[in-house]
Formats: sequence, C-alpha cells, structure tokens
Amino acid sequence: MDDSNGSAAGAASRVPLPEDATILSARPEDAALATATVNEIGRALEGRVLGAYRLDEFVGGGGMGAVFRALDTTLDRPVAVKVLSRRHSADAEMLRRFNVEAQSAARLDHENIGRVYAVGSEDGWHFIVFEFIDGTNLRDVVARGGPLDVGSVIRFTVQIAAALDHAAEREVVHRDIKPSNIIITPEGRARLVDMGLARRHRITEDEDLTQSGMTLGTFDYISPEQARDPRAADVRSDLYSLGCTVYFMLAGRPPFADGTLLQKLLHHQQLRPVPVEQLRPDVPRGLAAAVGRLMEKDPADRYQTPADLVADLIPIAEDCGIDLAVSRSAGPSDTAAERSGGGLSRVTWLLPLAALAVLVAGLLVASARERFRLAAADPAARPAPVSPRGDLAVDRPPRRVVDAPAGPAEWESVAAALAGAGEGDVVELAFDGVHDEPAWSVGDRSVTVRAAPGHAPVVHFADEAVVGAEGGGAEGACRVGKGALSIERVSFRAAGRRPLFSVGPGGRLVCDQVTIDGDGAAVGNGTDPTAAATVVRFRGVDEPAEPLPSHLRFTATRVRGMAILVEASGGGTLSCEWIDGECDLAGRFLVADGSPRGGTAGLTVNLDLRNATFRGAEGFAALLDSPARPVPPRLRGETTGCRFVVPDGCALIEQTGIDVPAAYRPGVEWSDSGGRYEGSGVWRRIDGAAERIDIDYSSAPRPLTHEPVPQRR
Repeated sequence: MDDSNGSAAGAASRVPLPEDATILSARPEDAALATATVNEIGRALEGRVLGAYRLDEFVGGGGMGAVFRALDTTLDRPVAVKVLSRRHSADAEMLRRFNVEAQSAARLDHENIGRVYAVGSEDGWHFIVFEFIDGTNLRDVVARGGPLDVGSVIRFTVQIAAALDHAAEREVVHRDIKPSNIIITPEGRARLVDMGLARRHRITEDEDLTQSGMTLGTFDYISPEQARDPRAADVRSDLYSLGCTVYFMLAGRPPFADGTLLQKLLHHQQLRPVPVEQLRPDVPRGLAAAVGRLMEKDPADRYQTPADLVADLIPIAEDCGIDLAVSRSAGPSDTAAERSGGGLSRVTWLLPLAALAVLVAGLLVASARERFRLAAADPAARPAPVSPRGDLAVDRPPRRVVDAPAGPAEWESVAAALAGAGEGDVVELAFDGVHDEPAWSVGDRSVTVRAAPGHAPVVHFADEAVVGAEGGGAEGACRVGKGALSIERVSFRAAGRRPLFSVGPGGRLVCDQVTIDGDGAAVGNGTDPTAAATVVRFRGVDEPAEPLPSHLRFTATRVRGMAILVEASGGGTLSCEWIDGECDLAGRFLVADGSPRGGTAGLTVNLDLRNATFRGAEGFAALLDSPARPVPPRLRGETTGCRFVVPDGCALIEQTGIDVPAAYRPGVEWSDSGGRYEGSGVWRRIDGAAERIDIDYSSAPRPLTHEPVPQRR
C-alpha cells in the first residue's frame, strides 16, 4: 500500500451538510478528531463499521484522510475504504466535488481500471469504497528494480492505452496519469487507478466543477494545456502524461526531474526532454519515436486517440518478439528481482485518494490568485479578506511599511505597524533591500506580513533587538502567541543565536515564498553550528492542561545557514507542513525535548513533508529526554517525494535518553512515498541507557531508497 498516494475526487457546488455531522462534532471524542492526524483517525476508527463496511485494518493515508483494508459485509468481499478527515468533511464544496467526480469514475468498467464501488457517509464520516487490488505501483517497481525492460514497457503501455480508450468512449478524462497510479498485479497486468481527478469531458457549463485557473494533476507528468486550464484537458492530455510515464519506465526518472514546481511547469510548456534513446540505447527507434510523439507540446501533434498509439506499438512488439499477452512472467516482480538479486516484495495496494489533496491545494491556489487578480484590476472589487486562521477579516487597506513614512497609513517599521494592527490586518513591506527591525509581537491576533507588489524586502533582526525582549532567551525576534502570522514573499537575515520566531500553544505560522539566511550561510564549509540560530522555537505547556494544537506551514520556502529549523519542548501537539523548497541547516530540521513527568501527555510532532530537499549537518531530527524531563517526545512523519541528505556518522532520526532502547521504539512513525535518502546509512539511532542501537534503511518499517553518496543536484 502506497499510503501517501491516495485518490478520489472532491466537490465544488454547495450542498447541505448531513445533520449528524454537527451533532457528532459536539461529542468529545469526535471533537478531538476534528484536528487529528491521519494516524490518530486511523487508530480511532479501526474496527468500526461505516455503512456496510467494517474497517478491519488502518494501513495509512495522506493529508485528506485515512485508508483502511475493509470488509464489505453485504457481499463478503475485501474492499479499500478511505475516510475523509473531519476538516475536509465539513467543507460542503469539497463534498459536492467528491461525489460528482466519484460518479464519473464509477462509469468505468474495464479489466485495466481499478473500480470505484461506492461513496457514502455515516456518523458524520464521509468515505469512498474502492476495489481491493493486490500488486505494486509502477513507481515503486522502478525505484526498487531500476528501469524496465522494453518488453514490459510496451506491454504495460498497451494495457493502459486500452484503459484510456475505454474511458474516452465514456467521455471520461483521467487527468492524473502517473507511475504511482498504475498498479502491476502479480499476474503482470497493469491496472489504472486513482480516478480522483477524472471528469466527463462533455458536460454542461453548470455541471463543470473545475474552475478556470485551477491546476490539477501531478507536475512531473502534467500536459501543457492541462496546466494552463484543466477544462481543456481531453484524452490527448492523458496521452501526454502517459508519454511521460513511459519515459519514466525507460529512463528511471520523469522527463523533467529537477527544479521547482514552477520550473517543471515551464519545462513542460517550453522544453524538450533528453531523448530517451540517449539514455537507453536499447530502446527501439519506433518506441522512442512514439514516446516523442506522445510528449509533443501541441495536442494536435500527438496521437489523437489511444487506439492510434496501440496501432504503432503492436508492430514494434512483433518486430522485437514481445508477447503482449498477460502472464506471470510478464510482471516486473520477476524481471526486477533478477536485476536486483532479490525478490520484489508484493505490496497490498489499496486504491488511494491523494489526488483529493491536490484538488484542495488547487482550490486554495486558484482562490488566492483570483483575489490577487481582482485586487489589481479594481481595489473596490476585492473579495472580503480572510485571516491566516481562515476567519473573515475586516476589509481594511494594508498598513504600509516604508523608508520614509509620509501619511497616516504608513509606518517606519513592521513592529510599529503591528502594534496597532487589528484582527485580519495586512502589513505590506514597500521597501527594497535590508531593513533593520526591532522585535515583532503578534499575540493572539491573525495578521499577514507580505511584500508589496514590485518590492523585494529583506528583514534583519539585530541580536540586541531580541536580547531585551520580554521572556528571555525562549522568545524569538517575532513572537506569536495564540494568534496566526502569515508571511508572504519576504526574506529574512538572522543574527546571533536567538530564535527567529517563537510560537506558543494554539499559534500558527505560515511562510509562503520566504527566504531565510543565517550567520551560518556556508553550511558544509566549516560553519560552526552554534553560531547560527533557530528558525522556530515552540514551547508547549508543562503543567497538567490540555494544550491547543499549534501549526507551522512552509511553502516554496528556502532556509540556509540556520542551526535548527524547529526547536520544540513542553507538552502539546505541533504540526509542521513543508511543501516544495529547500532546507539546508548547520544542525537539524527538528530538535524536540522531553516533558516533565506528571504534566501533560508529552510532546507530539507531526510532519507532512512534500517535494522538498532537506540537508542537516547533524542529521534530520533529534528526540531527547533527561532526568528533569523524562517523558520522551513522539514523532510522526509523512513524506512524499522528498530528498534527505545526512553526513556519514549521523542518523536521520536520533533518540537519546535515560530509558532502555525498547522504550523508544514506538516513539517514531515514519511513512514515506517516493523519498530519497543520501549519505549516512543510519536511518534511526536509539541511544538509551547503557546501549545504543543503529537501524539502517533496509530495516525501516518499509524499506527506503538509500544512496551512500549524496548526488549532486
């Protein structure tokens, strides 16, 4: 089961929420689940019955909810069920999209397509039921065994083309063809799954729930026209994505593997990838030509139907003596095992719903872009602003920070502008270059600090600005209590060893397109880690109390020269999302301390890391406890498409404390999809009382892809 890669569809027209959803939200156990992690939802629902489905085993999930191996008690058959999290179930538009798109997927019935059985809700939980498939997704097949032989590539491509032909006949476009959405069964059959982005191609305007400007799909495999407008996607867009997938099968990587999300989109629009025959000289000329035609930028230059593609592949298979019939020997479970010297483990794959997470991200991005467009065209037409916590904010003009204030709405520092800011206010930085700042304080408000259009501000906190701040060394240069601070397109230069930000219980920090450089900017070149600062200092509660959850979110952010990204202590729950970008540290991404006995239940750190690179000169995470703080912290990590670089001699995750090693084993849960681990071969180190244990990557709960020598990128 690839638990980070789920699939479903969402909703975009308003429908009333079920009455029992609000009733159940008042129950203590379900109120707690409203902000629960996927693992917490999984443990809470395991063994329960939703409708006709008994949730037998929690097997993983992603940002949208939890996936279970379940039993259809009516038909007595195994199924896969994904249950949406409470926060997504409470969104009427998402539920509407969820049901409409699932109905599109249910129109399909083909031997090379995973089937959607049902969508339902009970007790306020919304769920979707899929066919249970036993097999290995194509991404993992290649990750474990390397690029596929030509025969397997042609065989699987013909099968997926047949699936697309069936979908096209029913006017359904998949819109998310990629290796992780193709499952290879033990019999060697390719099954196309994750119909979460599927939609009928010909529907009336009022039925079309895809908004203009929303980019859906996966950026390594998305067609140029789908990136511009998803409503323009037809079967030729699916064929483009299939071409990128064939390239991946042959080369072991997507056609544009490097770069940021935006760079990948531009590459699909403008560049041609390295010809696959240059990477694989054994690829027949006809197959290389077919791959090139599949990936033409203009849909008119591609194959117009899947049948056209199959018509070209069959003669190539005949010339190469490739049998296109499905057989056990045709599966990659044998061919990859022969190359790697070992058997490829079979993974029980439950049809996923990660595309729903992409859908939500697309909705949010589209909404933000639309607000910006309206504001630029007509300030009077701006929609009501929303605070970083999601509350409706008072529509007031931004409070501008300039070099030389000349009016009542202008201030000389962010600290001064924040001092009089109200709930939901926006502070715009209308200056360029470095600006020395005194300490900021957000308190319990929700505010946004962003660069004004056309400006590139750099904020520098002098060390003395923090030394005199109330609260001593635990306080950061910017202090967030129970409020929420959103920072957009601003650069920071940190000085000294004080934290850049401090966040309290219930606080929220969001950094979007932010750059942070510290005194240790020359990471890996002899920098003293103690000379650099911490980015975020989180201090929970030590007394017996139920702390409010805190949240950190970084998107397209770059951090260099800092010692630690997150330093956490005290009891409570801290969730940290990181999407895209890079983190290059003189120390570690996370250092979490223990909690006093008799206080709270301890500290839990939940990580959701996607499509980013993390380098730590001392490793990635350190979990500590001591005689004074003997309750060890817990770490729950879910990663997708990330790269981790750790020096030799260090561990990715290190647990150090006063107890025996066995006591620390349950303290770490790590779920990985498509990750790459480079450098040190120690995945986890447990340094307990009088004994130290090193666990390598092959002994992780699920084997992780490890390279001893970091690759240059």
